[in-house]
Amino acid sequence: MKIQILQENLNKGVNIAQRSISSKTQLPILSNLLLKTDQNRLCISATNLETGISLWLGAKIEEEGEITIPAKIITEIVSSLPAAKINLVSEKESLKISTEGYEATVNGIAATEFPKLPSYRPDVLFSLPAEKLAEAINKVAFSAASDEGRPVLTGILLKIQEKTLSMVATDGYRLSLKTIDLETPVKENISLILPAKTLIEVARIIADGKEEKIKMGFTEEQNQVVFVFSEMEFFSRVIEGEFPDYEKIIPQSSSSKIVLDKESFNRAVKLVSVFARDSANIIKMKILKESLEMSANSPQVGENKSSLNMKLEGEESEIAFNYRFLQGFLNAVSSPEILLEINGPLSPGVFKEAKDNSFLHIIMPVRLQTE
Repeated sequence: MKIQILQENLNKGVNIAQRSISSKTQLPILSNLLLKTDQNRLCISATNLETGISLWLGAKIEEEGEITIPAKIITEIVSSLPAAKINLVSEKESLKISTEGYEATVNGIAATEFPKLPSYRPDVLFSLPAEKLAEAINKVAFSAASDEGRPVLTGILLKIQEKTLSMVATDGYRLSLKTIDLETPVKENISLILPAKTLIEVARIIADGKEEKIKMGFTEEQNQVVFVFSEMEFFSRVIEGEFPDYEKIIPQSSSSKIVLDKESFNRAVKLVSVFARDSANIIKMKILKESLEMSANSPQVGENKSSLNMKLEGEESEIAFNYRFLQGFLNAVSSPEILLEINGPLSPGVFKEAKDNSFLHIIMPVRLQTE
């Protein structure tokens, strides 16, 4: 292989690809990036056997070829080089990297040892609006569990019915649901669970690019999905198992409904949380006719209380939440006003954005000793 490529392009490519490499891999080949020529372009691939990526970069191809190189080494080298043309020349199992004033030879592994990435049929792909998809991912992914004890809870449920895509995530203590409209209906309904980490990376790729639409479909192996961008393909395994029946968790009515200014509520949560950290992260909320009183106390630190104006429909009430879950919701939404619906101190709290009926977030309350 003998090619010439701009530092800016190669740097972007290796940085995106190396994110699909696991730092805990036992197989040396999985620490490497596959570099190969493909129809007058350079293709870079990486995989951790759960996710995989291939991306294509414009380059001047003088000789065809392929090789795998340690991702950490080539990423560090390329990111430190000046913006100029870089020459890549492979010879047996090494790659020579050179530019004006710099030269390196990196030992690699034969490309034949690199795992084969899944294949797919382009005719079975369907389109998704890129920006709306990224927004939906960012509004639900934080609710997925990080503990691998129950694998289905580390994932996000994707349900596509006709022209509606629903995304749901829950860790057992909170739940996020977001729906988006598709331009064209899918041929058949789809329901699958994808790792939250996978979809967070999809959202990151969308944010880095300028694409209005991406395509999604199943690989020919059927246990994986593929997201297809104009110059990139991103593969992911599907999580096996049954997702909780989330619709049963969503309250159908409420006795109290309040409208809050997001910034004021966020500030109050931060203030009161100073005293909640040493008391199981519990914030108590007392809903009065014209104000919301939030308080926390700790035997070691003391106690505090914050009061803010709000609009109430329904009964006065009280409830308690883990403040970390409140912060997670507040970090995910952008609406200046938020709604909170509750049905007493023991029922889940339903949080919504004032002008977005397509999103809701549920937080389970903390049972207080007085209950």
